[in-house]
Amino acid sequence: MRFRQIASVVVVAGTMAIASLGIIPDASAHPTTTNPASFSHLQAKLEAQLAVRQTQLASLTTDVSSSTTLTTADAAALTASLSAETTNIDNLIAKVPSDTTIAELRTDQQAMFQDNRVFVVMSPQVKLTIAADTLWAKAGTILSSGSTISAELAARVADPGYARAEARFAFSTAKATVVQSSMTSVSATVLAQTPAGWPANEHVFVKAGVQIVRARGDLVLARVDLKLVERWIANHPA
Repeated sequence: MRFRQIASVVVVAGTMAIASLGIIPDASAHPTTTNPASFSHLQAKLEAQLAVRQTQLASLTTDVSSSTTLTTADAAALTASLSAETTNIDNLIAKVPSDTTIAELRTDQQAMFQDNRVFVVMSPQVKLTIAADTLWAKAGTILSSGSTISAELAARVADPGYARAEARFAFSTAKATVVQSSMTSVSATVLAQTPAGWPANEHVFVKAGVQIVRARGDLVLARVDLKLVERWIANHPA
């Protein structure tokens, strides 16, 4: 369930968050200045929108820095993107209080959305990449036992049940290999997405979430068969 929620909660919730935010009116349809009360309201709303994104970026940065399964390359890529977006949002937070026109507020809000996409692009990038790399690492743990298990099986070729144990080991290895391959593809595809690509790239994150769910299922099957092989070996001393 934890992995199933990645695509649905991160992407859908992010989209809902964007939909719920007020959009500053187009300056071309309104005067560049307005009454102080209305302007202050719009300015305060934009400041609140920026503050939410600043908090989210800080949380995502913590997720990346505390992950023990992210590959070095993926961690570096996410850190660079998070750093750039944090700087962008911080700059807007510093600028908006000095805005004096609706046109300036709208320009800043558009920059907040279009240049960063904190919720609908950056957030799923972090969550999905961490999930994919975690599964990749767990599949690697299964594969790392390959040579040892192969040797143990070879020493028991004549034992009853050998053929079944060998088949289970082959199945486990195949599943773990598929998981590693698919998760490498997922992380690369997810990290290639940019704020400018939204909303056209929204389906990429949804598909990645589905692939992660499937990979988790494959990993469970691989673990089960590996445990059965290990149990068979333990019950058949060489």
